[in-house]
Amino acid sequence: MKVVFCSAEVAPFSQAGGLGDVLGSLPRAIAEQDTQAVIITPLYGLVDAEAHQLQKTDISFEVQFHGKAYPITIWKGLLPRSEVVIYFVDNYDLFGSRKQVYPYGQPEWELEGFLVLSQAVFELLRRVNYRPDILHVHDWHTASVATTLADIRPYDQYFSRTQSVLTIHNLNYQGEFGEINWLKEGILKADAVTTVSPTYAQEIQTPEFGAKLDPVIREYAHKVSGILNGIDTELYNPEADAFITTKYNRSNFAEGKKQCKEALQVEMGLPVVPGAPLIGFIGRLAEQKGLDILLQAMKEMDEQASKPQWVLLGTGDPKMEEALKGLNTKSQNIRTFIGFNTALAQKIYAGCDMFMMPSAFEPCGLGQLISLRYGTVPIVRGVGGLVDTITDVRNQPHRGNGFKFAEYSAAKLKETVQAAIDYYHNNAVWPELVGRGMDEDHSWKPSAEAYKTLYAHLTHPAPISA
Repeated sequence: MKVVFCSAEVAPFSQAGGLGDVLGSLPRAIAEQDTQAVIITPLYGLVDAEAHQLQKTDISFEVQFHGKAYPITIWKGLLPRSEVVIYFVDNYDLFGSRKQVYPYGQPEWELEGFLVLSQAVFELLRRVNYRPDILHVHDWHTASVATTLADIRPYDQYFSRTQSVLTIHNLNYQGEFGEINWLKEGILKADAVTTVSPTYAQEIQTPEFGAKLDPVIREYAHKVSGILNGIDTELYNPEADAFITTKYNRSNFAEGKKQCKEALQVEMGLPVVPGAPLIGFIGRLAEQKGLDILLQAMKEMDEQASKPQWVLLGTGDPKMEEALKGLNTKSQNIRTFIGFNTALAQKIYAGCDMFMMPSAFEPCGLGQLISLRYGTVPIVRGVGGLVDTITDVRNQPHRGNGFKFAEYSAAKLKETVQAAIDYYHNNAVWPELVGRGMDEDHSWKPSAEAYKTLYAHLTHPAPISA
């Protein structure tokens, strides 16, 4: 079986959020299922072609869009630790001049680039003689690949047997420009639609989480399913992580985490206070991530006699960035870093005692899975994939792996954090809680097997019994 992944971002080449993580891992896991996989993505100016050993090919062509010809050049590379080929679509005006994946405040430029990318996919596949069984596209940026495929398949023999899968990583980003909603068009035309967790697949069929597309999704619910994301357990591995001060595993995590914590406190300018819990946050600085209630709870808890410490890392909304920057001077117990920094992110996962995800909604979430791997206890709001992956230890003492709250409020968040801190100071239960989380398997293998089953169903549907 031949699968083509099309995405706006692919880690470690380009990344703005969890989508990049998924595309940096899932194709490798799919390839390990005796399936051929290639990836097609833009060559942004932020991609270091030399560092990633990318090669410029002799493939070039033009894409016609709105009466204008866009010259395209193709570069080629490999997904790290795999034989998965990545084709990079290069046009300087659309991609090469970009220093970030998504140009804030320039939606028309963003739309133009991704629509040209989607059209380039079909010509590129012909040029490299790769006839896919599955075109697996991600979010609105490449949803038009599924739309175009549905339009050309009846008369284009090259793609006549190709099926499409559209994965929705975040329904709130729809590519809505004028009268056209590109994500909606993809949902209508794709042969299958998946989300990144089973709970999110159900949530988006409701008005609360459906972002005004719930009527459409309910109508096409027969082709919608949820497949939980995994994480790259080789990359996120406290036993082998090159970025952290002390490597550790399940058997010696207490000492390893202690040393990683002290190193993180020193690096971030936090006082090394024995017994003070350190809580981390890593994520896109957007309303979705619950930063409004988090900042309120942090402010109130910083006025308590017994104060937790906080480390926050992220980039996104410029106003939110400025708000977080100001926290560094307002409290000695709070430190923030604005930007995307892989090394610091790994240190936060390893050095913190708890990891905060108070999301307004969360399609899957990767942070809670990574934090479990590093023995860092998640504190989450019970939505989306956080429902599927986190069990509250207060409700199930022998199965719980974290703390979970339902009401979206600073008061409930603060109450849950305080409960976690109480557990943290209880030496009889905390090591067991941490150890359970580290023992869990959140690798990509089960997810890859589920996708392979879906691909097989699309390309070889079961006969209808009489």
